[in-house]
Order: sequence, then structure tokens, then C-alpha cells
Amino acid sequence: MFWQIMGGGGICLSFSQTRWIMRRLSNLVRLGVVLLSFGFGEAMGECECGPDCACCVDTRDYMSDYVPSDVCWSWCDMPIWSSECCGPVCGEFLPGNPQPMRPFLADPRQVNYSAGWRFDDQVLVKNVIPVSYGEAIPLYRWNNVWPWCGSLQLEIEGAVWAVFDPLHDSSPLMNADYYIAVPITYYIDNWQFRLRGYHISSHIGDEFLLNHPTFTRLNPSAEYVDFFISHNLTREIRVYAGVGAVIFSDESYKCKKFYAELGGEVHMYGLGFQYKCGDLYGDPYFALYMRHRGEYKNHVDMTYALGYEFGKLNEREKILRAFIEYHDGYSVEGQFSRFPTNYLALRLTYGF
Repeated sequence: MFWQIMGGGGICLSFSQTRWIMRRLSNLVRLGVVLLSFGFGEAMGECECGPDCACCVDTRDYMSDYVPSDVCWSWCDMPIWSSECCGPVCGEFLPGNPQPMRPFLADPRQVNYSAGWRFDDQVLVKNVIPVSYGEAIPLYRWNNVWPWCGSLQLEIEGAVWAVFDPLHDSSPLMNADYYIAVPITYYIDNWQFRLRGYHISSHIGDEFLLNHPTFTRLNPSAEYVDFFISHNLTREIRVYAGVGAVIFSDESYKCKKFYAELGGEVHMYGLGFQYKCGDLYGDPYFALYMRHRGEYKNHVDMTYALGYEFGKLNEREKILRAFIEYHDGYSVEGQFSRFPTNYLALRLTYGF
């Protein structure tokens, strides 16, 4: 079926062509309404929402349809949100992976499974085996939260970080730090905001005490609260920073009230590989992490990590990382944490 537009020369359009043009014109009008309303602080419009119940306008192609928020970018790589798209707040128990705020890759206190070999530690012994096991359990996730239509997730975390002396009889345990936390994270687009309360209980190994009868056992266990912000500048670059406070510490090991930490990481995807038949990717990365506490008087505490990670192509599963770690600052091990040290380590971790 054809119809004619008169004037000058005639233009004949099929019904399907006409429908396509009308649909694109309609999208232009809808986009204009949303952009105007965004500028005046009133979000209008409607769209088909993605799995996180949030949606936006993809302005990379100004004639495109509304798309889910996880693929929405504007000309300047910032999303344009339409709050009425979000609908009512919805939620789910025991939501799936991944974690909304992934671990900081050079943080010596990551919540994951790990093992390694530490060389030339200046505080414990020259050769140390550090191990850890930890997990985060997502309890509940709210979607469409607040005007930005982000998600809010409540979790519980638990971990143990332990260090062993491998070159002495029975490889005695020197120190173990036990960690329990309740983080709540708000995340939207490439931003994550985490408020966390946690407890660390630190214990000297029994065999270490037997081998060092003059050692004075203190109690560095304490309760903390902190707030961190993480931002993905690009797919390759991520930065993060946070501040915290010590709520309670034991009289035998009083801690300064406040602390701060910051870091960043760079993924070099161009130097990696993808094995699509095996649903596997690998890429090198570099990360650094800085910690500051009131007890740190003479040194800047820095940790650097250079390594390679392997994971599923969908990027929603846990990741295996092998890396070289260099730490220059203070020990991270419980009662020893006020002594300056530096060391090189080879480590293997499994987690998000």
C-alpha cells in the first residue's frame, strides 16, 4: 500500500516506511519531553524498565528507544533518569551476584579466599604464609530507591585473616583476625556508596605464645563504622575513598578515633584475552591502596598489586587473581599493626 506526499516531486512511501518514520518522530518528541523535564527537575515519561526496575534515555542515538539503565549513557557519559519510569520500590530476598561494591584490589584486608607467600617481613618472621577465607552474603535488595532510582542492598560479611610461620616446626599460627560486618550499599550507574559497621577480634596463636613466653598479650579487638565511595571513571579505571571511626577499643590497646583510606585500580583489557567457547576472559591489572591512622607517625602506609585475573565473560561470577604484592608501611596483623614493615608477597585470591 502506498500513499503520496504532494509538492515538487512526489515521494512514495510504503506503509512500513511510514510507520518507521512515525515511530522515530514519536521517540524524538518523548526524548525532548524527558530532557526538558530533567532540566526543570521534573522527570516525566514512561519506558520499559530493565531488571533493576530503573530506566533512562539512551542519548547516544537520539532516535533510539528507551533502554534499561545498565546500558544507558548520555553524550558526556552521564545517565539521564526519568524517575516516573521507576515505579514503586520493589525488592528481593537473597539477591544474586555480583556484589554492588567489589573489593578493593590492593586492600590487604579483602573479604575473599586467599593464600600466598610473604618474603622479608620486618615484623613477624622473614617468611610468612598469609591465608584468608571470607564471604559476603546478600540479605535483601531494594530497587527504585530515592529519586535517582538506584538500588540499596543489605549484606552480612565474615572473614578470617591468619598468618603462619612456615619454616619452623609445626608451622605455628602467629596471629588470626576474625571479622564480622553489616554493610549497606547504595548504588546507581557507576557510583557505589557503602556504610558499614564491623567488629574485628584479634588473637595471637597458642604455639606462638608457647615459643615466646615473655611476649605480652594485648587485646586489639575493636568495633568500627566507616563510609566509602567508589566510582568507575571508565570500564578500565576505578577509584575509591572512605573515612571511618573507632567506636570502641580495649583499654589494653586503645586506638585513635578516626582513620581514612583511598585507592584505585586500572584494568588493561587491551592486553588480555577472551575465550568465548569456554566463557573465560583474562586481563592484567594494577592497583594501589593507602591507609592512614592516628598511630601512623613515621610512614605512609601503601600497598601495591600487579597481577592477572581470570573470570567469566558475563562478569557476574567470582574471579581468580594471581598477583605480586608490595607493602610498605605498617603491619596489618592485629597486635603487630603499630610496627613499621615492608615486604614482597606472591598471592592467589578468589572472590569478587
